[in-house]
Amino acid sequence: MNKAETTSSTCTTLSLALAALCPCVAAAAPADAVLPEVEVQGAAPADAFQSDRSSTATRTDTPLRDIPQSVTVVPEALMEAQAAFNLRDALRNVPGLTLAAGEGGRTGDSITLRGFSANSDTYLDGVKDNGQYFRDTFFIEGVDVLKGPSSMLFGRGSTGGVINLLSKQAHPGQSAEADLSLGSYDLRRATVDGNFGTEELAGRVSALYHDADSFRDENFLERQAIAPTGRLKLGSDSSLTLSGLYQREDSVFDYGVPMFRGRPADVDRDTFYGFSDDRFQEFDVAVTTATLDIGLSDALRLRNTTRYGDYQRDYRTHLFGDVTDLGPDSTVARTQALLASGQQNLINQTDLVLKGNWLGYAHTLLFGAELAREDYDFRSKNSTDVAAISIFDPVSAASVGAGRANDLDGTLATDRDTQATTRALYLQDQLALDAQWKLVGGVRFDRFEADFDDRLTREAFSQTTDFWSPRAGVVWQPTELASWYASVGRAFNPSAETFTLSAATQDLSPEESTNYEVGTRHELAGGRMGLAAALFRLDKDKARTPDPNDPSLTVLAGQQVTNGLEVELTGQITETVSAFASVAWLDAEIAESNALQDGVPIEGNRPPNVARQQGVVWADWAFAPQWTLGGGVYFVSSRYTDNGNTAELPGYERLDLMLGYEQPQWALQLNVQNLTDEEYYESGQLRSALPGSPRAAILSLKVAL
Repeated sequence: MNKAETTSSTCTTLSLALAALCPCVAAAAPADAVLPEVEVQGAAPADAFQSDRSSTATRTDTPLRDIPQSVTVVPEALMEAQAAFNLRDALRNVPGLTLAAGEGGRTGDSITLRGFSANSDTYLDGVKDNGQYFRDTFFIEGVDVLKGPSSMLFGRGSTGGVINLLSKQAHPGQSAEADLSLGSYDLRRATVDGNFGTEELAGRVSALYHDADSFRDENFLERQAIAPTGRLKLGSDSSLTLSGLYQREDSVFDYGVPMFRGRPADVDRDTFYGFSDDRFQEFDVAVTTATLDIGLSDALRLRNTTRYGDYQRDYRTHLFGDVTDLGPDSTVARTQALLASGQQNLINQTDLVLKGNWLGYAHTLLFGAELAREDYDFRSKNSTDVAAISIFDPVSAASVGAGRANDLDGTLATDRDTQATTRALYLQDQLALDAQWKLVGGVRFDRFEADFDDRLTREAFSQTTDFWSPRAGVVWQPTELASWYASVGRAFNPSAETFTLSAATQDLSPEESTNYEVGTRHELAGGRMGLAAALFRLDKDKARTPDPNDPSLTVLAGQQVTNGLEVELTGQITETVSAFASVAWLDAEIAESNALQDGVPIEGNRPPNVARQQGVVWADWAFAPQWTLGGGVYFVSSRYTDNGNTAELPGYERLDLMLGYEQPQWALQLNVQNLTDEEYYESGQLRSALPGSPRAAILSLKVAL
């Protein structure tokens, strides 16, 4: 299918979906609701998909109409309606965001946002949570995605934006519920969520057990997790909150099927190219957070958060190498390695918020400081004598045999350690000039220091980066239902951002990016619906690229640009029908680069994992008492998976449906994902493509305890 046909198909699907879909959801009551009695709320309120506030974009609780930057809020009701058990499933609703395969054996959630990697830009309740693991939604009440460079608030990285998970919090009152799910491929999942307490002392515990096979041969997933939180009231307007997350996972490292002649090999999507006794991937995650929130006066509030995170990974990779093209007898080389990494984060973050009227204007001032230390250790050992395998008739021995790396003794391929320290101060002012005009401006200063130690080569590199990150925006609100804005923001990416340094990069200044954005938010149908649109240009004008005079060196002479348009429509269409719809059009280009792929310049190409069109339309319909019908379509156009634009994933459209039935003490929900059994590829890289799931059904029972 050519580009024109793909665009036409996508637009046709969107039009049909908007015209025809009338589904509904079965979702729980808001996490912070205090119910007079314990009961299961099976049907979401008609406006459950619409959000009007966010604290991610300003670090203060702010109406979305006052924020001069694009923010997508994925509410809990939508995640529950879609049976979005993983963060990756929830993020399908975000315009301008695509899922990516981990580069170089990366594991955990990999995300591309507005054309730029956001792998290290994940936050939990506003504090960095950049460990590599797969995030579950069992303890999440929403996800905020702030688009565009955001270093003023979050420091290094955040070129395309940040993903902020909002955890379920303890609150006064008592409630408890269990959710049991059974599904295709032997899915068995159970979650429990219980809250108890008073205004003075409250506690909440969410727990998860997940066990499933897969449509992929030899794949499985076992995950257990618990997330307790407690809140102690200190005085009339202060509190101490303690929360934790412990998650353990056993699964399979699997990048899917090999690329063949620039496309995913034409094989069954369950085809596995690994070894049946080498399905080894383990994660252990422990995150502990303490937050002290003090109301110093009616106008002054202090919030201090300390987090310790420990992220452990042990796994055996299975990657594809070169293809020997012999037509139906073609083979692909394979590599295998045993890897282990540990990361420990200790982060302290302080926000002081002062509200008042000075010089005749209303201000909300934010004074902030961040201190962080991140230790990252990585070791790997290669297996030897790993045989190539047939692409179209893969028959593999159970094991790689005597050459398999079973431990990290002896000769290692990688053995390195990185220690990174962040010290930062930031200041922001939200200024109301009058009822129609508002300004947001701020600046942050970061000192980022990294010490990199290669224990194999006995090389050591250090880097210190000082950077100022400004942000400015203006909001015009001609009526109570309309808001227009313009903004500009900066971000920086130091060489050691993801814990690597070399002789070629240790002396480099950070990459710099600027986002120029204009947008609007409107309340429609008397406030029942919200329309948001953003037009932007994201320009990384100091990108790393090889020195043309000495390719062993790196210079900041590259440029990558994304021009785009995002549109969202959420809320209540009629008394019984509500919707969540989003779409993005991205024009991304590697505008300047000295890099070559296979001897061919990559300048002028499209960056990897960037779809020209991507979006979702989900709607719900309360068609009878206790009954809800829901459904939606996800669509993604074709994406290249390499800088050379030699490997491509085809676009796809996936249709999901849901049927829910609710009673006061229980609710039943059936989800059918990929109803038409579309064959598609979720993510990929130069040599591999990961197929998406075939048609699958999930039956969930929610019971009040």
